[in-house]
Amino acid sequence: MLLAKEIRRRGFSCVIWDFPVYKTILGQRLKAYLKGEERPDLHAIHLLYAANKWEVAAKISEQREQGIVVVANRYTPSNLAYGSAHGLPLDWLRTLEADLPRPTRIFILDVPARTSFGRKIRQRDVHEKDATYLDRVRRAYLRLAKQYKWTVVDGKSEPAVVHSRIWNSLRNHTWN
Repeated sequence: MLLAKEIRRRGFSCVIWDFPVYKTILGQRLKAYLKGEERPDLHAIHLLYAANKWEVAAKISEQREQGIVVVANRYTPSNLAYGSAHGLPLDWLRTLEADLPRPTRIFILDVPARTSFGRKIRQRDVHEKDATYLDRVRRAYLRLAKQYKWTVVDGKSEPAVVHSRIWNSLRNHTWN
């Protein structure tokens, strides 16, 4: 990931967390769901997404306390956006993850569903196969970004351009 590379290049320790974390017990259940092998109730799925973060929350807190910069992909905003796109109550979704380690900055990479289909043709999960749902998710992200003042970055450009936009917005960020 370009962001983590840049942070390290500038002399900071950095780890990347990709969610869901599939190596955990709950991560394995989420993997089965995303592959289409299981179809539990949507409330249960979003409980699992939150619980998967709780499985590693202590480790993330420990890393942050050690001065390590934590970059998290598909962290708490993801459950809010995907869950509200499923029609679940936002207040309920927020409650599930309320006491997790809080991010200091949140970036939403805005990519229309049509663009994402052009980038990833194979091995799409149950969400990634549904363009209508992805459009709802995108609208949810943009609505939440406005509500919570998250930084929205146009993600249609080449990765180096997107990275540059993110890095420029972090120019005055205090890392430790």
